[in-house]
Order: sequence, then structure tokens, then C-alpha cells
Amino acid sequence: MVDQLVRKVRTGKRQSLKAPRLAFGSLMTKKWRTSPDTDIVRMNSDLMADVLRLYHENFTVINHRMFLMYCRFFNETCYAFLDQGKVVGYCVFFVKPVFSYSHIYKTATLYSFAVDSNHRGQGIGERLLQKGIHEMKLNSVSCISLYVATENIPAISLYRKLGFRILRELDDVCGPGLKCYEMDLKLGRGLV
Repeated sequence: MVDQLVRKVRTGKRQSLKAPRLAFGSLMTKKWRTSPDTDIVRMNSDLMADVLRLYHENFTVINHRMFLMYCRFFNETCYAFLDQGKVVGYCVFFVKPVFSYSHIYKTATLYSFAVDSNHRGQGIGERLLQKGIHEMKLNSVSCISLYVATENIPAISLYRKLGFRILRELDDVCGPGLKCYEMDLKLGRGLV
């Protein structure tokens, strides 16, 4: 386990100043408990080209390198929805520790989430998020947070339907000059 942490930190140092926290969070996903779903699979290298296509089609502020790093570090919490073998949606969560005086808590952030424009309104996004939320609960994650542009009404409605609440409005998090909401969903204690 120590060797895995050292390898993740060394790899991460070349990619991000957050490397130790990412590496620790990545280790928190080892022995990840999963729930079966015939249409939703873990992302893998065979699916990555289609996932990246969706990512580029749906976001104006692109951080290709960061997206790939999160997919690599947190492959247990990156999901793709397949329709007849084709990726039509995905969601990427990363897990991170929150330290208190007496405990370490697991928290998660929904980093990226998209559904192909030709497949919206079919419940794909809801199923992806429900699977992620269910697996976060199975693995003792205490809270899921996310950031969403204030004008993205369909996404905000979906997040609220699933129990997320708006915490505050922020500037420039979702992109330069954009306003966004920080939202969260409390799941439980999430002790490590």
C-alpha cells in the first residue's frame, strides 16, 4: 500500500500540486464496493475516446490533462453509460479526505458529468448519478459536492431532485466570468 502511495505521489507531482491529497483520496477507493448495473460500466481506455468527445462537446472550459488525471487516479468512481456499446453519458467523481481532530472523513466531488445531447431526457443522467450516490454510500463517503453553472437549469433541477442543496453562489469556478452554485448532498458519517 505504501508503494502505491509513493507511485501515485510521484506521478501526481508531475501533474498537480494537489498530488498528495489526490494520492490519499485514490487510496481511499481501493477495495471499492460496487453495485451492478448492466448499462453503466467503469471507464476504461477503450471508452476514453468517446468520453472525451462528450467532455469536449459539453464544456467550454476544457482541462483535458486534469480530466484524464482524475480518470486515472479515480477509475473506481468514473462511470460511463453505454447504449448499444456506445458511450452516451459519463460522470467522474473524485474522493478526498477531510481531516478533523479525531477522524478522517471521506468526501467526494462530482468533477464532470455529461449526457450526449441526442440522449437527454431519457433518464441516463439520473441513473448515472444514482449509481454514483449509491456507491458513495456503500463506501462510507460522508458528502458529495459539485459546482454547476447558474444558467444550467436542467442540471440544477436534476441535482435538487436527487437531494443536493445549494450552498452558495460563486464567481469564476465554472469558467472565467461565469457564476455557479456550489451544491452538496450529505450522505452520512463517512469515517475512514
